[in-house]
Amino acid sequence: MGKRYHKIVVTGSDSGSQLAWNFIRLLLNDEYVKTTFISPNAKIVPKSFDGLIITGGVDINPKLYNQKPHHSVKRIEPKRDKLELSLLERATKENIPIFGICRGMQLINVFFGGDLVQNIHDLNLKYPHSNSVFPFKKIKIIKNTKLHKIINKPSIYVNSIHHQAINKVGKGLKINSYDRNKIVEGIESTDKSFLIGVQWHPEYMIYKKDSRKLFFSFKKAVLRGSTM
Repeated sequence: MGKRYHKIVVTGSDSGSQLAWNFIRLLLNDEYVKTTFISPNAKIVPKSFDGLIITGGVDINPKLYNQKPHHSVKRIEPKRDKLELSLLERATKENIPIFGICRGMQLINVFFGGDLVQNIHDLNLKYPHSNSVFPFKKIKIIKNTKLHKIINKPSIYVNSIHHQAINKVGKGLKINSYDRNKIVEGIESTDKSFLIGVQWHPEYMIYKKDSRKLFFSFKKAVLRGSTM
């Protein structure tokens, strides 16, 4: 008998997601894992899979969380929203491990009934909002969360290339980390399933052990089956 491969679906845009995809594929490299990139114009969407990663990218259509578009929202991809929401629905019904990155975390929150702040700079920020692909932002990780169990640190430095943030947290989710402005930096499920979202881009910090831990823990959940 041949090997039993575990299928991981990684979503992104038709253009602009290649770099993230290449890093994620490298981070998930394993003889028992087969990773497939899916974009809105994909001809085939897997009928079954064992893990789902929703990557970063363009803004989510504000209509999905009952808001009118802010002037800072320059580009949306309704077809990508529809694709990822359908994959999220399947994954949650089948208790499949889910990992959301930046936009991916925000979409998870919207899927569970939460909403977003469309422009962080409209908030009354006490400190400047970082914007760098390098890990200059310090975030606090909340104890007794899945993220804290994975990272095993009270705080870490992350990159920051987003202009939106979570406002109301979706049902069945909780905050696992935040920055010094109290902007949400991560969410996760309140049950034992592996459903984690982070606002930063760990795939761009492959050189940091904390980033590798996140992908290793996700892969471990895929190989083991759903739980932490």
